[in-house]
Amino acid sequence: MKTRKLSIVLASIAILATMLACDALSSYLATAPTVSNIRMTTDSKGTTVTSTYAPGDAFYVFADLSGLSKGSVVEAKWYAVNAQGIEQNKVINTSDYSYEPGTSYVYFQLTTSDGSDWPTGSYKVELYLDGAKVGEQGFSVQ
Repeated sequence: MKTRKLSIVLASIAILATMLACDALSSYLATAPTVSNIRMTTDSKGTTVTSTYAPGDAFYVFADLSGLSKGSVVEAKWYAVNAQGIEQNKVINTSDYSYEPGTSYVYFQLTTSDGSDWPTGSYKVELYLDGAKVGEQGFSVQ
């Protein structure tokens, strides 16, 4: 009889501990800083999602932000993965944004420095939050 009562008490404690741990995890995930919904677009308003650009286009990458602290840094690293006349996987630009409360998204724009056309080929942009990679998007110039 004592063994049965002890088993019921231990089982109840285990269930309670599991419920508390799940609740704590849910609270953490709800407030954890996130950079999500990373997408390439054709303009600074982010209205048209694309993965293909013309040689004369500017590149735009958008991402949604939530749970970030003031001063958190979102960084974009742009790469020429396999583009004509550019070393493979070469970093061609980096830029960053220091988060201000109330901002729900960020975007980065990349153009050539001299107004010339982009070489055809494949490219990618990686996004980082406070130094940790949070995602990437590949795209091409045709």
